[in-house]
Amino acid sequence: MLLNEAQAALSELIEALHESLDDYQDNLQRLHHSEIAQEFNGAMNHRGQLVERLEQDAHQQLNLRPRAADTDREDFHHIWSKIKSLVMDEQHILLQERAEQERQLLAFTARCQSYDYPESIRQQLDQLHDHLFDQLEQIKQFQHNE
Repeated sequence: MLLNEAQAALSELIEALHESLDDYQDNLQRLHHSEIAQEFNGAMNHRGQLVERLEQDAHQQLNLRPRAADTDREDFHHIWSKIKSLVMDEQHILLQERAEQERQLLAFTARCQSYDYPESIRQQLDQLHDHLFDQLEQIKQFQHNE
């Protein structure tokens, strides 16, 4: 199925959000700081709910089906992260990677917000933007307290 630009942008966002959920899960297994782990777990759960609703509406209203995850890219990212954590402080690396991923997701979300979607999808994009912004601010706070 060929996608128009708006569908492709939303599909890319949903795929990136799923990857971020996988990364959160991986981060939780590697974190040794309980406050950060608790925040990441809450953010991951909230994001999972946002993604699920967005995905359902995208399917119902735009007939958009999720793409398969790029497992090769995910595996490479995971291995690269582990290698970096061998030579640098793992918590510092995790926070840095989380912040960068949140910035990328904010950019994907902003791109999607520039298209005309049904109102329910626009509202979910607004909620997602707020969630991502809040999470980025929380990560910055953790980085500042290091």
